[in-house]
Amino acid sequence: MRKFLFVALMLLFLPNFVYADKGPIIWREGVALSQESQKAIILHNSREEILILGTELRASKEMEVLEFIPFPSEPQVGLARGAPFEKIAELIKKKGLVFRLEKFTRGGSGGKTTPVEIRLSEKIGLHDITTLKVNDIGQFSGWLDDFFKSKGIHADKKKLANVYSNVEDYVRRGIDYFVFDRVMVSKNVRFIEPLVYRFRSNNIYYPLKTSNLIGGRGVVELILVLPGSIPGQTGQAFFTGPGADIKLSSSSKVYPGEVEAIYGSKSQPFFDRTSKIYLQVLRYSGPYNFRNDFTYDVAKLTAYAYRYKKETVPSWLSEHRPGMEQMTKLIPPLTADEKRDMREVFCSKSDPENFLSGQRYGLDCWNFIPNVEYEVYTAIFKSKVLEGIPSGRVVVENTTVSKEYGGRKIDSVLQKDFNKKNRVAYPLEHAFIRDDRVQIRLRSDADGSRLKGKTSVSRVGFNQDGSSAMVYVEHIAGTDARVSYYVVLAKKSGKWRIVFSERVSGNRINDHGFLTTNYKPKEDPWTQRKS
Repeated sequence: MRKFLFVALMLLFLPNFVYADKGPIIWREGVALSQESQKAIILHNSREEILILGTELRASKEMEVLEFIPFPSEPQVGLARGAPFEKIAELIKKKGLVFRLEKFTRGGSGGKTTPVEIRLSEKIGLHDITTLKVNDIGQFSGWLDDFFKSKGIHADKKKLANVYSNVEDYVRRGIDYFVFDRVMVSKNVRFIEPLVYRFRSNNIYYPLKTSNLIGGRGVVELILVLPGSIPGQTGQAFFTGPGADIKLSSSSKVYPGEVEAIYGSKSQPFFDRTSKIYLQVLRYSGPYNFRNDFTYDVAKLTAYAYRYKKETVPSWLSEHRPGMEQMTKLIPPLTADEKRDMREVFCSKSDPENFLSGQRYGLDCWNFIPNVEYEVYTAIFKSKVLEGIPSGRVVVENTTVSKEYGGRKIDSVLQKDFNKKNRVAYPLEHAFIRDDRVQIRLRSDADGSRLKGKTSVSRVGFNQDGSSAMVYVEHIAGTDARVSYYVVLAKKSGKWRIVFSERVSGNRINDHGFLTTNYKPKEDPWTQRKS
């Protein structure tokens, strides 16, 4: 049986624990600098990255160290608020992430202005920060020498040559923004306040090659907060070097409110309220002799929580339930929300292979309603254009209603899909899209008789390309008081909007807000709505 280690036990979350990857430049002879471990928190929202770095360095003599970090675009730099590493440690413990050992090895310009642009020069806490953009690497060596002199630093020419060759390599790869961070280091391990860097990047990015300036061996731990999970079966070689080991943890779903305290204020959220966010840890142990930085394509992330298999279903059970022999038990167990994310991926009946994989994981795909239908429900209840249908705060019945539409001629694919889905009723889940204009929840036992009326929806049918949708919605206020509609919506600029609604013959709302019976529409029951 495979053994698993809880991430909280692997991470050295002790009083002075925070490390980060920066290329230190030592300009005094006879001084030894050590960096046994690196830690960083990386948040990515598919457009931008937030990199939170803290540093612990030890020197054989008290001295100043100038560290530099390369970036793919110009970063915003600031001090981290609160205690992000302590808070992320608590979140990791809460989510119960686990490690299983994996080993990977890897083999092997536009218009210019000034050669080097100073984009920021500022004292931030204990950090003397200089952000620059290298436009002409050929003139960078002379600029670097002048920069050191302006700081009162007399650096060894050989050490400067190492810095120059490192920067030259990054510029050649299209990474031309750098941050120089000047700090004081002493004999005792000194914790340097964490800095936050926010920059545009299509890929997840963490600079590793600058660690080559220190050399030796050590540990790199990247705490990842991403719009998906890195799957352990990718086989991609993240790092290189003989004896280099990697441990990739399981991942767990987290929510914007849980990670806000780590990176900043609620007034400028980094993730959308509807974002799927996953927490995962990548841990490297080996030589500081990197050929490449750590980069990972966001598009390759899987949009569900990554888990390790613990054990299979006993063979005696598979004899009674064919196909069950491949089912697996996952560690840690999936939450209801994480299971729904997996169903969203694996329960696609248009992909038989995915569908079978969902069965092996024990996912109930037969009654699954995908997220896009919940988007349509949200659009219906926030529209406020369907007379008699609740809006704002809405309580919906726990199952859909079965319906068959045979009225006005509409798109044949749309009608066929609607009727096929609504032959039977389906259970609804707490998967309604979060929206500031409407709060939707399912009826609960606690509601009892105090909740008057019943609001129900059907499954949602779609046309061929998914740009049009049809749904049935009804509200029953009493035995003879009902209002119901067939509604057609169109998706424009990523949002669903009502374009037609057909009130079903029966009831209407009078001027006093009460439902009256025996209502017969005088005009065509289809009413066009402006988008």
